[in-house]
Amino acid sequence: MKTVPADSFRTKRGTAQFISDAVRFEESFVGYLRGLYRDYWRSDSWSQRVVFVGYVFGLFYGVGWFATTVASGDFGIVAIVVGVVLFLWLVNLLRGFRSPDRIPLVDIESVTAVPGAKGVTRPRLVVAYIDDGSVRKRRVNLPSLYTEQGDAVYECAIEAFEERGIEVARRSG
Repeated sequence: MKTVPADSFRTKRGTAQFISDAVRFEESFVGYLRGLYRDYWRSDSWSQRVVFVGYVFGLFYGVGWFATTVASGDFGIVAIVVGVVLFLWLVNLLRGFRSPDRIPLVDIESVTAVPGAKGVTRPRLVVAYIDDGSVRKRRVNLPSLYTEQGDAVYECAIEAFEERGIEVARRSG
């Protein structure tokens, strides 16, 4: 009996959906917040709820720190933080990473799956694809291994690509 290919899988910030000739990524900050709420707050585990409260506290603390730092006129530390973020973004850009919302399936060269290490990194896929004659990469972060469905989403994502004839190389942590 042949199984029906998975049409979509969850990502850290939303979903990846397979349409007839491409994979489409619907990700946003709001999607990230929805995922946090669904995976942590709505969990039956009190420890998952504590993680959610920590995320919310960290977000409010960060926004409050930034606002008070700017209001006090201390732009030195803000410039350092912005400089580090821009530097990391530039490094990723130079390494060929992009974030397209849609990648045609025929343009996908390879997919590498990294399971992540609990407490250190999250599971992710690295999709290498051709764009204007150059090989580009897109990192697809998946839900954390601390979530109840973290392992299942990782396997579902791999299976979704393999069912479409795209070989997925598995790397360790």
